[in-house]
Amino acid sequence: MNNVSESTQVSPKQALKDIESYLAFTALTDYRSNNPAHSRDAADLAYKNLREAELHAITTQAAADAASDALAKARRDLHDVILGVKNETRALYGPNSDQVAALGLKKKSERAKVGKGKKGEGA
Repeated sequence: MNNVSESTQVSPKQALKDIESYLAFTALTDYRSNNPAHSRDAADLAYKNLREAELHAITTQAAADAASDALAKARRDLHDVILGVKNETRALYGPNSDQVAALGLKKKSERAKVGKGKKGEGA
């Protein structure tokens, strides 16, 4: 029978306390368990598994962070190039060209005219 339910979440703070207890336990040279699940070998294996799981979690998170950074940079790089392409297209073909429209930009002639209100109108 386990002392802890499968659904129990162990906090990082509690895990640190458990590690401290394990390290103190390693100094108990005369410890003999009646239950093999609580033996020195079981404790050593559980501690080793925890350290391996922590290392895996840290390296996996670092790899995910690096992949996320690389994705963000690739997006910025493409955005930078496309903005330059749009500016060059305006310069090469003119602001009212079909090429400008093909890039998803509005032709100058299709932009809404901003009208000024008549003088004397208002409040």
